[in-house]
Amino acid sequence: MKVTLYGKSLQETCFTVIQQVIDILATHCSWVYVYQPFYESIKNDFNFPANFRATNSEGVEKDTDYVFSIGGDGTFLDALTLVKDSGIPMFGINIGRLGFLSSVNIHTLEQSIIDIKNKNFHIEKRMLLHCEPTIGNDINWALNDISIQRNNNSGMISISVSINGEFLNTYWCDGLIIATPTGSTAYSLGCGGPIIMPMVDAIVLTPIASHMLTVRPLVIPADSLIEIKAASRAATHVVSLDSNSYTVNTGTTLTISKEKFHINLICLSHQTFSKTLREKLMWGFDKRN
Repeated sequence: MKVTLYGKSLQETCFTVIQQVIDILATHCSWVYVYQPFYESIKNDFNFPANFRATNSEGVEKDTDYVFSIGGDGTFLDALTLVKDSGIPMFGINIGRLGFLSSVNIHTLEQSIIDIKNKNFHIEKRMLLHCEPTIGNDINWALNDISIQRNNNSGMISISVSINGEFLNTYWCDGLIIATPTGSTAYSLGCGGPIIMPMVDAIVLTPIASHMLTVRPLVIPADSLIEIKAASRAATHVVSLDSNSYTVNTGTTLTISKEKFHINLICLSHQTFSKTLREKLMWGFDKRN
């Protein structure tokens, strides 16, 4: 199998683990294409095997079977800009912290690579959100969430939301998160949003520090058309698509909907969402269990 390996610059404390990853991939892959900027940042620290080489460009080689990211969930999200709507399955190797998307660590990596090589896995199709107008580069979609937030130097903002042409509410708050089921365990969870199983076709709206105690996160159908307009004393506010943030003029109307394409996530037989919740959120870690 041929794999494109995506990563970002790493601290020296990770070098031992990176060498183990390189050795495992060299054994089980016919070719490993290393994302060029990542390759340039680590090429002087490692001796790459003969079946490793940098990508010819900053994208994904045409004959790539899978895209592997190495890092944490943030690195996995950044790797999406390579995959885009190509449909190439993605797999995350976790050397970060929590890791909902990059859930396989070095201890289980070799068996996981063998399973992928032998096609002992299934694909989960993860929905994305689409944003209009395009506000940054050519990326107007997000896997986890799209959020609208106040600038650091501004006060509370008001965010008017309509769903399918019907006015829903004006949120007086620090911001609003529009999250997919995948993103329900990310920023939205930290702001009190519900956990949604990945295969549920839904979107959740989670306010950030709402000034109204009666306002709560709301789950809506995934085929909803959401229109949002923020108002504040400041001339601009911040819109984030996953880990990418942009400054937008106050009063700009954003239209958010389900993206037409999806991301193919490799899920191994021993990986289930329930198991991930128990391990990552330490559910059931009680002496009574």
